[in-house]
Amino acid sequence: MSEEMKPKTYTLALLIGWGLTLATVIWQVAVKDANYSLRLTSIESELESLDLRLDTAEEFRITLAANLAEIKTDLVWIRKELQEMSDREYNQ
Repeated sequence: MSEEMKPKTYTLALLIGWGLTLATVIWQVAVKDANYSLRLTSIESELESLDLRLDTAEEFRITLAANLAEIKTDLVWIRKELQEMSDREYNQ
């Protein structure tokens, strides 16, 4: 090689090296962005699922509370009826 070709070859190799380095950095950033996007989508999906389960649990809690209130009302009524029956028998 002639002396004039060495600087051109060196400069070309240097530019190719920096170009590959820059392309690698861009590639890594794109891969990381895609990975974070996938994770974020997964977390959002999981959050929606948990929100639905929470809504279901809340509905179940409300239904259970209503049923317990009905049972309590029935028990109070039964107790009142038994007390009245007992008072009638005692008074006779």
